[in-house]
Amino acid sequence: MSQEAKKDTPVTIRDIAEKLHVSSVSVHRALSGKEGVSDELRARILKTSEEMGYQFNYAASSIRKKQMRIAVVLPTDENVYYSYFWDGVHDCYNTMSSLNIVIDSFVCRNEKEQCDELKKIADQGGAYSGVLTFSYSRDQSVLLQLQRLVAQGVATVVIDDSIKEPDGICNIPSHEKKIGEVAAQLVCLMTPEKGAVIVTEGRKDSVLHVNKLQSFVKYLKDHKPGIRPIVISGYYSPKQNQITRDSILKAIHDNPDTVACYALTSHDNSPMAEAVGMAGLNGKIRLIGSDLNVETRQLLENERMDAVINQGAYLKGYTGLKIIADHAVKNLEMPGNITIPIDVIFKSNLSCYDSSGAMTTRR
Repeated sequence: MSQEAKKDTPVTIRDIAEKLHVSSVSVHRALSGKEGVSDELRARILKTSEEMGYQFNYAASSIRKKQMRIAVVLPTDENVYYSYFWDGVHDCYNTMSSLNIVIDSFVCRNEKEQCDELKKIADQGGAYSGVLTFSYSRDQSVLLQLQRLVAQGVATVVIDDSIKEPDGICNIPSHEKKIGEVAAQLVCLMTPEKGAVIVTEGRKDSVLHVNKLQSFVKYLKDHKPGIRPIVISGYYSPKQNQITRDSILKAIHDNPDTVACYALTSHDNSPMAEAVGMAGLNGKIRLIGSDLNVETRQLLENERMDAVINQGAYLKGYTGLKIIADHAVKNLEMPGNITIPIDVIFKSNLSCYDSSGAMTTRR
């Protein structure tokens, strides 16, 4: 048989088995998501099958199984941060529309609502194959429900935290300490040797926000001690947006040597930009925002913001659902932690994110 003919011949399960020196039964079990092969061998088989161009019909395989339900319990907002979790979830689900999977969506506005929804899911005793949720402040009542889900064998993924207890959760951490350091390094690069930098503190009950702020302050102290941080209350609430803006404006007036501002959360981008504009200091005070979204994209384009630190909210939602689906359909082992890249976006590289599949955001 000619080399060209071999190239056109579809790859079979036997071809994969021969290449790996394993049985065809093992290959079939791995590809169809069945038990009977180790996690290591399953990963090798899936990787090799992909490299060889083998096309397994996961849709047909999943139809033969019981319908798999995945619960998504996440916050939402108006095109700021959480909304992009949902965009990622919905886009990922669209790629698996042929699979026998159904998504049940639950929006939670606070820890109590999150706990209530997780409890209802856990009370159904394993009716769900997986749960994708979010960490606000490691509330004990929420952690208890996560523990119940893991104990039931429900594939559980938590976005924006690294929860070590209960064991068995897949985390997509925020890497908040690294983000704080990146923000501080940007301030060091953009400013003179002395001056004030105004930074919002986020939620006081959030371990993540506290860690981000502390790492920001420490980096400045270690690398540019002439820059002093001025910390003010922030974090969006329906009644607090104007209060945050006015607090930033007062801080600018009280510290005429202000050289930079950093919105520690995406909810503080708008009030911070408004305050700098009201002070008549656009272009004079360096402004660093959080998360690429409709608002920060426009601020970058209009040169009212110098840089945005993007935490990949879209990619977190997309990846979280994919991990659960791969576990449910392909029986892949759940990873412990998944790292999502941190990007620094300027006006000059903004266009690179218009068509990037890894960083897609709504326009």
